[in-house]
Amino acid sequence: MTAESAPGQGAVFSFTLPKAESWLQAGLENENSEGGRTEPELDLEDAPSNPLHITEAAVSMETVYTGHAGGSLDESISAGIKILVVEDDPVNLRVLAGIFAEEPYEIQTALSAKEALQQLSSSTWDLLISDVMMPHTSGYELTRIVRERYNSFELPILLLTARSRPEDIYAGFMAGANDYVAKPVDALELKYRVRSLATLKKSAKERLRLEAAYLQAQIQPHFLFNTINSIMALSDIDLDQMRELADAFTSYLRISIDFINSEEAVPLSHELELVRAYLYIEKARFGPRLAVIWDIDPQLSLFIPPLTVQPLVENAVKHGLLSRIQGGTVQIIIRREEDGTRFEVRDNGKGMTPEEVQNLLQPHSTSEPSSGGIGLKNTNRRLLQRYGRGIQIESQLGQGTVMSFVIPSQGFREQREFEPPQSIE
Repeated sequence: MTAESAPGQGAVFSFTLPKAESWLQAGLENENSEGGRTEPELDLEDAPSNPLHITEAAVSMETVYTGHAGGSLDESISAGIKILVVEDDPVNLRVLAGIFAEEPYEIQTALSAKEALQQLSSSTWDLLISDVMMPHTSGYELTRIVRERYNSFELPILLLTARSRPEDIYAGFMAGANDYVAKPVDALELKYRVRSLATLKKSAKERLRLEAAYLQAQIQPHFLFNTINSIMALSDIDLDQMRELADAFTSYLRISIDFINSEEAVPLSHELELVRAYLYIEKARFGPRLAVIWDIDPQLSLFIPPLTVQPLVENAVKHGLLSRIQGGTVQIIIRREEDGTRFEVRDNGKGMTPEEVQNLLQPHSTSEPSSGGIGLKNTNRRLLQRYGRGIQIESQLGQGTVMSFVIPSQGFREQREFEPPQSIE
């Protein structure tokens, strides 16, 4: 895209699309002229004569779109991608590392499934590349173990296999792999398949963040109407309290639709401003039915994923306390610990059964009550992706609920070992 502009004279933004190949253009003309979709009449001199030429044409067009003349891929997608390569042959590991030498990936290697699982437990990863045939534990088994924690979007897996029979390929997909490349590996094919999975991983992370921001912005109408009615009622009773409630309502709306909510991390103060505004509104509406206790370390200054404390507080208030006639107390505790910062939301509300606790954070569960704020499932998945541990819930019927999570001191995943299979020695 190009831009031309001068003060007081306006601006022109423009872009150019490449012309279609002649054989493709002929097909489009046939479709337009006949008013329907038809197969293009290929000129044998222009049309690709075998699949290899088709691949070369596609690669050529991709180079035009990404703006790279050489073999290096689009850095806007590849930058910062962490790849773990598992291969029991050190020579093959060096070859694979060499293929990506010019790419902006961060490559780490492992010589066995056991070593790979240890590395997966100690850091965050965007892609796993594994050989299929390895001693003790195959790539299929490694894939199955990894899928117990990460789904196919959270950690894509690419299998390398010398077996290209359909049943071997099916076995890889059934184990949970996203893609496969047959040996001997074509370097360009591997690059583009890795690029595709890197795009998938990046899109999945962005989807979770945007989903959280979108859901927070979808404020339930009854919450809006009830708050506005409370403000109007106060105009005849207490003008000072009316203005304070209106200020809190304005802050709640402003923060709920703030673009910063789609970022990976925000200042703790930003998150707490939203929580305080929400609690002020609810306390103004429900009076003595809702009590709030704050227990926050005044020395804390850190960045956290956005919209992580708010859903815990909102769930405690709406579904733990206000579902009872007598209401109750919500307590927000944020304290520095040895391994990080602990965030805890306590309520003395109606509590939950063990079955309700177990189902609350399940990805496909429908048991979570509808909420005006973001869902707990989204928050839990974002915490799991970023730190390796999500929301912890303790609850008893009639006694209340405690929801908590920990932000590690170093900003990446807490160590949490996979359960090793019996075949790993």
